[in-house]
Amino acid sequence: MKSFGYIFRLTFVLLVITVVVAGLLGFVNYLTEDKIAENTAKKAQEAMQSVLPAENYEEISLTKEHTDSGISEAFRCESGYVVRVSVNGFGGAVDMMVGIDQACAVTGISVVSHTETASLGANCTRADWQAQFIGADGELSVDKDGGSIDSLTGATVTSRAVIAGVNAALTFVKEVQG
Repeated sequence: MKSFGYIFRLTFVLLVITVVVAGLLGFVNYLTEDKIAENTAKKAQEAMQSVLPAENYEEISLTKEHTDSGISEAFRCESGYVVRVSVNGFGGAVDMMVGIDQACAVTGISVVSHTETASLGANCTRADWQAQFIGADGELSVDKDGGSIDSLTGATVTSRAVIAGVNAALTFVKEVQG
């Protein structure tokens, strides 16, 4: 049996290594957090431009009811609205931008970030799959539920989540328009 001193020394060495590595990780995070925030904001701005191009976007204030439905940001521009929605997919949150014109028709969707399964739910970022939302103006559902949106093969949960986000955005815009 090992002596108490040996076990204590081994534990202390492991503790020191853990503290040093955690400190280094925290320091690197501190050094890169501004760049990460800048890249995240740039990606969100690019997503807004891709779903509904505009010169200026005016932020719309949200109520608790809106944020409870997954809407985190909403913007108005001369040609319509851009709504940022975060919904729960199979692997976690799917954060996306939905563009909606003045006639309450979807102009595009762009997935900003997700944690879905590679080659299954991650296919929600494919342009050809997202294109089927363009022009939609009513309550959407997947083909398996009798709707018009083709679900992603092996990723029905993700498909339903994205559709729920688009539906929430459409409902929000119709409410804002009165």
